[in-house]
Amino acid sequence: MQVERVDLDETSWVDVVRDFMPDADRVYEDLLETVAWRPSRVFRYERYVDEPRLGGWLPRERPNAALVEARRWIVDRYGVEVDGGALALYRDATDSVGFHRDRELKWLDDTLIAVLTLGATRPWLMKPMGPGPALRDNSDLTGSIDLMPAGGDLLVMGGRAQSDWLHAVPKVAGACGPRISVQWRWTSRRGRPDMNPGFYEARKFSR
Repeated sequence: MQVERVDLDETSWVDVVRDFMPDADRVYEDLLETVAWRPSRVFRYERYVDEPRLGGWLPRERPNAALVEARRWIVDRYGVEVDGGALALYRDATDSVGFHRDRELKWLDDTLIAVLTLGATRPWLMKPMGPGPALRDNSDLTGSIDLMPAGGDLLVMGGRAQSDWLHAVPKVAGACGPRISVQWRWTSRRGRPDMNPGFYEARKFSR
């Protein structure tokens, strides 16, 4: 299995593993039909709004054998115990998630986030965090890269990638089939914790 490392900077990197899961189509169909997909809401602009994607968790009662093996591969290769696995479903071309960091981990100086793509091929962007305005501007693609994972591809972000870089799944023009991402996360809990609100936490601004 070929692992291509992309050095984002001196302390941040992402590993790209194409065709990581040969049986990706079957796993995709299994998750699409069996997971209890639920909408989620985020607090933005002084009110809650629907997030344009659905979420879920890998089932513990009837785990998918291929995903159990995928998690084992990640643990064996990187030597860390990742969590049980979160899911996101992008139903069509209008579903998306803007540039963000996974601040729910709190300790961002040394993390590992593995993202397995199932289903449609879509853009998957990363860019340097930059100053405050750039952080909130999803149209600012300065310094960005597009890893464009296909069904069965695995991306693994490590080092300070959650501290210094942003990632996004943007809307696409034209028709696009559903895409599922499976995410496993780990943090060393070293360094200074990020005390800013996480992606799903309420954010209030003075008027």
